[in-house]
Amino acid sequence: MLRTHTRLNFNSKNISILLKPMLTAALLLIVAGCARTQSYEDTYNTASAPSELPSGPIALVMSDSATEMIRELTTYHDHFKKGWAAHLYTQAIRQAYVETSDPDLSLAGVTLILKKRFGEVYNFQTFEDASRSGLPLVVKLDMKIRLINNRSSEPASRLSLGFYTPDQRHLGTVKSSTWRVLTPLWAHNKRELEIVADIRQQEVIQRQSLELLEQRLMHIPMEGVRDNLK
Repeated sequence: MLRTHTRLNFNSKNISILLKPMLTAALLLIVAGCARTQSYEDTYNTASAPSELPSGPIALVMSDSATEMIRELTTYHDHFKKGWAAHLYTQAIRQAYVETSDPDLSLAGVTLILKKRFGEVYNFQTFEDASRSGLPLVVKLDMKIRLINNRSSEPASRLSLGFYTPDQRHLGTVKSSTWRVLTPLWAHNKRELEIVADIRQQEVIQRQSLELLEQRLMHIPMEGVRDNLK
């Protein structure tokens, strides 16, 4: 009886053909893993925070970098609201850019947090004017907001409140920082819905940073009150 044997010819060409689907699948898994959205929050060093704070009212002043940041956010906002390039996007994408780049979002949020904690908040142009105001506490706001652009898809928000006595003695600083790593906005043939969702992460990040700042501020007791605030 003759037996029929199937002979496998494992030459380099056949091996390449066999391995190609497996390599492709592995590559797709790697890309999918790298494309996953990741969120980050800073590790807070409580040693820099004030041990206690006066009850207010307070004098609020913005740092030079915070003032410049507001200008940059205004330029970004206006670019998508009324700039010539705004018409290159669909209405939904353009609206997402405009609604998530409000220059006053973080500033208004910080002011509201301070009012909830200290009552009245008075704004001053310079640190010297704030120090001479006669108010028991001077607060200096610094912030850095990074929005999505053609070079980066990593929105971020970093807020800092420095607390000082009227004679400019530093009491401590409360900080918050949140950021998110997204896949490139225009990569992988994203649908409009996905692009809009990514853009809206800009606002989410800013609000998360505000929430974190408020939580940390609320844990600092008022002068004479040693019980932990909740």
